[in-house]
Amino acid sequence: MAGQPKYLQVADTLRKEIARGVFRDGQTLMTEEELRVRFDVSRQTVRQAIALLEDDGLVDRRRGSGTYVRHGPRRHQGMTRVGVVATFITDYIFPSILQGIEGALNKAGAVMNLSATYNDSRTEREILERMLEGHVDGLIFEGNRTAKETPNADLFERFAERNIPVLFINGFYPGMERSPHLIMDDLGGGKTAAATALEKGYRRPAGVFKTDDLQGAERMEGFTGELKARGITVPGERLLCFGTEERLTLFDTPAGQAFIRMLTRGEADCVVCYNDVFAATLMDRLLHQGVRLPEDIGFIGFDNAAFAGVIRPGLTTLGHPKDEFGALAAEKILRMIGGEKEKSVHMPWNLIERESLPRREAK
Repeated sequence: MAGQPKYLQVADTLRKEIARGVFRDGQTLMTEEELRVRFDVSRQTVRQAIALLEDDGLVDRRRGSGTYVRHGPRRHQGMTRVGVVATFITDYIFPSILQGIEGALNKAGAVMNLSATYNDSRTEREILERMLEGHVDGLIFEGNRTAKETPNADLFERFAERNIPVLFINGFYPGMERSPHLIMDDLGGGKTAAATALEKGYRRPAGVFKTDDLQGAERMEGFTGELKARGITVPGERLLCFGTEERLTLFDTPAGQAFIRMLTRGEADCVVCYNDVFAATLMDRLLHQGVRLPEDIGFIGFDNAAFAGVIRPGLTTLGHPKDEFGALAAEKILRMIGGEKEKSVHMPWNLIERESLPRREAK
């Protein structure tokens, strides 16, 4: 804050106090004279600071009555600007999600500012700082490694202080559970995958899960929890857990190789995978090692990627609504920008059955 013009310093201090609840909605802020004395600045400096808070939608000046705190729409000129931050924007299912976001924003006359973090916290920080400086009106945000606390929590506080709404998609960071978010019901998806495998006669399921993001952690919890509820415990050797750094080389790591050997020995009869990419990759590895699919091992993925129905055997998977998901994210952030309160949504998965998980006859 040092080196900033005094009106910016006053505005930043008041933003923080409003965010912390020192001044609540409907409460008078302070008179110009009280603020002048408190900050030891001129009345003109106070008025400049209050004008910034008005632009942020944080206060209302009423002639002859005073300045009142309120969280309303931010003032902006021209088209509404929405920042969209994702881990990756050209890979896998995100282009379809992006299509849904872009279509809904275009329909509303809003423009999109798109960036990718590539699952890197430093890149994420640079993007968030740029979004703050670029004066976006709202932010649709996909975090990276959301099972862990973010080193960028201070920047999300600055978004709150500026009254710039943030909608988390696909996950949210620990401690930010109350922030509006749009995610899939990953816990329920894991339960569905486990229940489907058992109902089709599989009794030795295994799992491959990315556990440093909320999606993977919840899918694994649902999977193992449903099995446990039905009297089946998954031993450690039948669970392959990995983090972001291993996502491109997982099945070449010692743990990945050990998992493949376990499968080739017939110690599992079904594998539930974090997403369709890992399912397809593992299926290909097993086929090259002479494992018969789906006769020896059944497979379930997540997301219903474009290739899931093309590979052989066709992959049974839990379908992600993609376009609908993206459109709903855009609609929610636009309502938040308009000053409305939005509730979090957990969208359901849709089971899509294909050849990779045939029914097994009881032996």
